[in-house]
Amino acid sequence: MISFLFLSGCARDFESIPSAQSGSRFPRITSSKSEHLTASWFEKVDHLNWSVMGSVYSNDTWTEPFVISIDSSFFVNWADFPSLNKINDDTLVAHWLKKSGLGTYDYDIHLSFSYDNGLSWSKSEIPHTTTTKGEHGFVSISIGNKKHDLVWLDGREMLMGHGKNDYGQMNLYHREFTNNGELGPEYLIDPKVCECCPTSSVSFKDTLVVAYRDRSNEEIRDIYIARKTGDIWEPSYSVHNDGWKIAGCPVNGPMLSIRSNQIAIAWYTAANDEAKVNVAFSDDLGKTFSNPIRVDNGMPLGRVDLDWINDSEVLVSWIESSELSSNIVVRKIKNDLTIRDAMVIAEVSKGRISGYPQMETHKDQILFSWTEIGTETSVASKWIPLSNIVNN
Repeated sequence: MISFLFLSGCARDFESIPSAQSGSRFPRITSSKSEHLTASWFEKVDHLNWSVMGSVYSNDTWTEPFVISIDSSFFVNWADFPSLNKINDDTLVAHWLKKSGLGTYDYDIHLSFSYDNGLSWSKSEIPHTTTTKGEHGFVSISIGNKKHDLVWLDGREMLMGHGKNDYGQMNLYHREFTNNGELGPEYLIDPKVCECCPTSSVSFKDTLVVAYRDRSNEEIRDIYIARKTGDIWEPSYSVHNDGWKIAGCPVNGPMLSIRSNQIAIAWYTAANDEAKVNVAFSDDLGKTFSNPIRVDNGMPLGRVDLDWINDSEVLVSWIESSELSSNIVVRKIKNDLTIRDAMVIAEVSKGRISGYPQMETHKDQILFSWTEIGTETSVASKWIPLSNIVNN
């Protein structure tokens, strides 16, 4: 039987994400190759406007929160939320979604760059070429050296919207971009994918690996891998034949994490009406993956995150439900598929408003963040010493 260790009172005194504004929600944390962390989140400005906020963690402190963009037309969504990535010392790139029409799912991706570490931001640009009204989102960005990778779900062929018998096909697209925002050509990775599951992508040298939830003509929605080496895209393949047949999108995407040529992947499935969180490993930069190991405690809601902590072990987090509560849970898995006890990090709401909990390792600490529910929402964060989990 899996034991759960509650970690209250064991976190060291590290700075929380500086999002004190009530009404803040949906944080995203990313790490850079220069060992900086970046955080982005939404804050309410007034009854009409929202702001996309950001901060950079460097030298054991967060920068003063900066405004990336303010608008009354943001698409504010629990599963599809902004990101902030550090490219180099002074250059940042952010993305968010903005409504483009009257339809519920009419929104575009916007990219913006800062060349002074967040003090000012360029006029945003739309990276997709289509002018068709529809969904464009679930972005994943992978930062390279001179060129970077942008992957997104594109609804240019979604004909009738959600809830119809024939609502067209969601596409998966890729585009490169440079530090100054120059965009390369669009590439259609997959013409038919699940409509609203987050994507994940990682890169190493000239190889890009993308994970996403596919959608077959028979409504099988398993996790697929697309791989690009140099300029060549290889045929996509399923990580594991779960065989999850579901008529609609479960809004539960995969997560990749990379360490040199090793890649780990975590994902949620409910094939045969049995909810699971699985983890698998690749030692050949995503050409193949091991058989998966199940890591949940029997009642997972999914919303996974994943991070390497050394050359042979990863941490995976997810939301686990119980009779009385739902919790962010983390577990250590070795690349030989041995696992350690699960540990509860924090209690969260079962509802969508809690968003996708975030997890990033930094030196000898792990930072967790999520949306907390009270009178109003707020961004919560918590540092946990890595030794508390590694030694478990």
